[in-house]
Amino acid sequence: MKIAMIGAGGWGTAMVSQLARHHNDISFYCRNPKVRDEIQEFRENRTYLPGVLIPNHVQVTGSLKEAVSGSDCTILCTPSKAIEETAGSISHFVKPESVIVCAAKGLAAHDGLRLSQVIEKKLCLVTDRIVALSGPNHAEEVGRGLPAATVAASRIPEAVQIVQDIYMSPTFRVYRSDDIIGVEYGGALKNIMALAAGVQDGLGLGDNCRAALMTRGLVEMTRFGSHFGAKVSTFFGLSGMGDLIVTCTSKHSRNHAAGILLAQGKNTQEVMSGTNMVVEGIRTAAIVHDIAQKENIDMPITEEVYRLLCGEHTPLEALDLLMSRAKKAESEMDLPGSGSMD
Repeated sequence: MKIAMIGAGGWGTAMVSQLARHHNDISFYCRNPKVRDEIQEFRENRTYLPGVLIPNHVQVTGSLKEAVSGSDCTILCTPSKAIEETAGSISHFVKPESVIVCAAKGLAAHDGLRLSQVIEKKLCLVTDRIVALSGPNHAEEVGRGLPAATVAASRIPEAVQIVQDIYMSPTFRVYRSDDIIGVEYGGALKNIMALAAGVQDGLGLGDNCRAALMTRGLVEMTRFGSHFGAKVSTFFGLSGMGDLIVTCTSKHSRNHAAGILLAQGKNTQEVMSGTNMVVEGIRTAAIVHDIAQKENIDMPITEEVYRLLCGEHTPLEALDLLMSRAKKAESEMDLPGSGSMD
């Protein structure tokens, strides 16, 4: 089986290293010539994931045609904003009925589509085997071979089974799901909550505050996803609660680190210009805020993260507004089948 990895950031590099331990035919597409030359010379992505070796049998290339042609499974691991362009670019090379895996987390800026929907629009004439891969998986740990688990989701059962078989190893466990809506929304929205968690840690507000934020953040994620047909139970799994926990607490989390900088008084542009990594939560907060406003979905934490990013509120003003909201029952979640104590 031939596997093509598209995207040579930290996560793409980690997955290539992990997959190469038990697959021999892997192509690794790297758009950046500097990074590509670095990987070819040192067998290491020193720019985005230093210390993780890439085996010699992985074929590094700057040609999408060379990487994707004949591939049985193509994995898209670019920033979310590049998914549409990338899917369009590979459409001429994708083998009919091959599996396409989206390993990016986010939403489309112009219409708020989930990334699998974006890919489906570009590849619908070639294949419908589109799978979302999402879970609590930091590249720094997966690349080193530390134990981790994730979720593969699709409306095509055979596609999920193929991805599970491809990825499963003694150190990387994959669970199946048919709720691609919930899995994708969990992976996208947890980045907003991680920004908020970083702000609260940057302000030194303590463990109690972080626990409250994460718990109520999970409610918001579930409320948003279930509004669009996701299963509530999905948000209590690896792609929801699991990814939320790790992204809100880990030193490896870019979104959490960005939140700390916001708490220190840096504005959004300063935060974004200070890293060579993509902070997906910044982009996603604006998209989700707009959708929530249009659909009348109550998203108070997302609202304050958005206002903070826009410079309309300071971190302390956002905190005060959240803590002084109207009293309500905890069971008042506005979810399908949920009741209210009021």
